[in-house]
Amino acid sequence: MSRRRYHVTVAEEVRLVEIDEIGDGQVRVWVDGTELPVDTRFPPTGPGSLLVGGTAYLIDVVEDGEDLLLAVGGWATRARVEDPRRRRRGRGATAAAGQQRLVAPMPGRVVAVHVTPGARVETGAPLVVLEAMKMENEFRATGAGVVREVRVTPGQAVNAGDLLLVVEA
Repeated sequence: MSRRRYHVTVAEEVRLVEIDEIGDGQVRVWVDGTELPVDTRFPPTGPGSLLVGGTAYLIDVVEDGEDLLLAVGGWATRARVEDPRRRRRGRGATAAAGQQRLVAPMPGRVVAVHVTPGARVETGAPLVVLEAMKMENEFRATGAGVVREVRVTPGQAVNAGDLLLVVEA
């Protein structure tokens, strides 16, 4: 078992994150020396799930240049991970030059749509709530911009990979 070390910067705060893979989705994680019990499940595509201290979170990770856009349980942020061995995997939302294309990470039902085409949004603004696997997951803007397209309505069933909306910077 080899411990991997990362320096993770979120909101200008740098944290030392160390990870030991135990197997079967279980890992040992230390953040600045404090151990967190974590169980993970990441399918080949789409979002994964984290079980941290008895609380489950849906997590989606998308690369945006040198940064990662993280959506965890309805909270979105940008992080910089310093590790040359970082695997490149895009999931869920896709980032194109100045554009956030929010796609359904898994099959589900749209519970709420908080924006309309033409609306200005700031980083962290709620966009869509999707119910999947008996959990409601709120997706938020990963950057400021203007909503260009909204392709879903409340109550609508969606499949994994369906485009929900587009926000342009």
